[in-house]
Amino acid sequence: MQETNRTIRVAHVLRSLEFGGAEKLVVDLAGIQKESGRIAPELVCLESLGPLRAEAERRGLSCTLIGSGGVKYLSAMRRLQGYFARTRPHIAHTHNFVSHLHAAPAARLARVRVIHTKHGRALTSLAWSKRLRRRLYQLADRIVVVSKETGESFRAKSGVDPAKIVVIYNGIDTARFRDLDRAGARRELGLGEDGVVFGAVSRLDPVKDHPTMLRAFGKASKRGARCVFVIVGDGPERGAIERLIAELGLEDSVKLTGFTDDVPRRLAAFDMFLQPSTEEGLSLTILEAAAAGVPVVASAVGGTGEIIENGRTGTLVAAGDTEALAAAMSGFIENPAAFREMARGARQTVERRFSIANMAAAYEALYRSVLAERGVG
Repeated sequence: MQETNRTIRVAHVLRSLEFGGAEKLVVDLAGIQKESGRIAPELVCLESLGPLRAEAERRGLSCTLIGSGGVKYLSAMRRLQGYFARTRPHIAHTHNFVSHLHAAPAARLARVRVIHTKHGRALTSLAWSKRLRRRLYQLADRIVVVSKETGESFRAKSGVDPAKIVVIYNGIDTARFRDLDRAGARRELGLGEDGVVFGAVSRLDPVKDHPTMLRAFGKASKRGARCVFVIVGDGPERGAIERLIAELGLEDSVKLTGFTDDVPRRLAAFDMFLQPSTEEGLSLTILEAAAAGVPVVASAVGGTGEIIENGRTGTLVAAGDTEALAAAMSGFIENPAAFREMARGARQTVERRFSIANMAAAYEALYRSVLAERGVG
């Protein structure tokens, strides 16, 4: 008889511990897994460790750097195979395709089961070999997608056996977003209690479409109310964003704060959260804004429609539609109470369906199911 409660050793393989939504999610998931005592997680990075290493180690997580140098693909695979042979995890949990490309063949050679999580919606760029891509995905015992929409898109484009695909929604620690200090958060940003604060939290990347936000803000801010737009984050588009701010004459009303690891503190200052991305899997920052009780307006892409019900728990607009985004922002200026009522509904949805506890429980059940298929308790 198999032991159904034995501790499961899991090696989470990811590209790095640089700051990003997927990376933070993995650290949070591994942290709660370790706290449970039922799973013994480790973090294994291909290219670098990075600033999230400190948070991981604070939570008692072991972090190993494999390194991707040497013969392209093959050297890292060989080192991973050696790592799996030494540590003997029950599960190699790969996060996004680059990690899977290196770790899945190594895990199979070491007789380790493989779970792969596809955090975003885009298919890998290895378009030069669809057959190889499909074979690599087939090395996984299960492929986790973070929304139903992402799963449907992935299944249609990848050719992967649908029986391998499982939906597990991203989750957050909702307790971190309760009882936030709005006045204190605004003082830190040099903002007064009056006026309307629009905000965005994300990497400064083209997919987040900050130009559409800035142009929409420029239109909405002409409605008479005193408005500020706070952009939290850093990334490759910072220079282009700064140039567009100057071009639009918004230097006095747009603040770029740079990176922060205290997202709840920044969200506390916002009256409305903006995320008109061109592409999403299941956005953690939308979940966080909703948990903080901040009204959300976002583009109807990826799994966002599975978080936000348009007109009931938030506002959805078409990606790239400056006029629609500006209209939603203007609507808040004219009738904030209606948007705050939607925000209350969004918070309830997140607490009920998108908690980190729910996510961790779903992953544990998946691990045990896969291992049971192989006769491991």
